[in-house]
Amino acid sequence: MKLTSDYTIPFTGLKIGKHTYEYKLGKAFFEQFEYSEISEGDVYVDIVLEKQMNMMILNFEFEGVIETTCDRCQESVEVEFASEYKLIVKFGDFTETENDEIVVLGPNEIDINLTQYLYEYSHLALPSKRAHESIDECNQDVIAILRTMNYGSEDDDDIDPRWAALKEI
Repeated sequence: MKLTSDYTIPFTGLKIGKHTYEYKLGKAFFEQFEYSEISEGDVYVDIVLEKQMNMMILNFEFEGVIETTCDRCQESVEVEFASEYKLIVKFGDFTETENDEIVVLGPNEIDINLTQYLYEYSHLALPSKRAHESIDECNQDVIAILRTMNYGSEDDDDIDPRWAALKEI
């Protein structure tokens, strides 16, 4: 993965206050990453950078439609999502990452590259279940195979007697 300058914000010349940046992430952006779960899409990102004397606060707002793999049938599915994240950038003696939300930049840093953050935040914004709205939209050949496997079905006769008493509650 190559960090591109398209997503770099030079902060040394910025005045104290709020600054707005807008990005559109698409297929070309997500192809940079080897294991991206997003194959295509239009993700719009609004970033409000609030520069203060000793730190910056970046508020990310994500909204868009992406194409990923359906959890049920493994075919492509379009998923809509919207999410917000906050990144705090402090200025210190050396560059380090304190945790997922706080980054410390050393005195020699003049800009911040947001490529990795945009990638990670867009994946974190994805819903946990990514499937077609209806099972009828899924690949029916795959659904037929899944139904023949009959996973998860047990006969009621095989229930552990200790758990059988719970049915009466």
